[in-house]
Amino acid sequence: MTRFSVRRAMLAMPAFAVVAIAAAAPASVIAQGTSEVRASGAATVSVDADLAIVTIQYSAGGRSPAIAGRAAALRANAIRAAIIALGIPKDSLPTTGRYGRWGSRSELQVRNEMRDTSYVTNDAFAVRIHDLSMIGRVIDTALAVGAQTISNVEFRATHTTVATIEAIKQATVMARSHAEAAAEASGLKLGRAIELAVDGSPMVVASTMAMNEGAMFRMVDASTTVVSPELKVTMSVSGRWELVAPR
Repeated sequence: MTRFSVRRAMLAMPAFAVVAIAAAAPASVIAQGTSEVRASGAATVSVDADLAIVTIQYSAGGRSPAIAGRAAALRANAIRAAIIALGIPKDSLPTTGRYGRWGSRSELQVRNEMRDTSYVTNDAFAVRIHDLSMIGRVIDTALAVGAQTISNVEFRATHTTVATIEAIKQATVMARSHAEAAAEASGLKLGRAIELAVDGSPMVVASTMAMNEGAMFRMVDASTTVVSPELKVTMSVSGRWELVAPR
């Protein structure tokens, strides 16, 4: 049978501040004759993560695929029950799904030294955690009950309306500033806005981090600590403005 070695860890990620940060994007300024100017700008605003998705992988073996599958199901039920006992809602643990190479399948395993044939079933499920202070406890509990690997922790910000609007405002000011600079350099003034376009994604998701990468592991008071990363909303605005002669 395949043997597993599990280590507890701290996923070290940058601390974050809930402070709006304006970021000037390279502007594309193109004067069209003397009638209008085009310019663009971008802005980034920090936002809090309010959801973590932890993917838990596990396996179990047996002398037949059916036995291995039943053993894996029992292990999954034990892990889920232990996590629910922590206070995580039952509906935050979706039913088993396919994650990467893991997918509820049985594989033939042969131990050459004993000429013994057995099967192992690998599978995974995700845990959605809204109380981010619970992430470490969920990971520790899953590993203690029988999980082999915590494959990733994904952070999301789902309430981004305020940050998105602020980023749009800052990007618009930036784009207009670029247009004004081009107009002034041409000996003209900026007139009314002819067209404005907004681009960006309001859904913020941090890069998925693998928990089995060596650089991600550290022991802290015999428990796992996971620090939420800084998430950001970035929006860009492009527009066209009239160019008018100074009076």
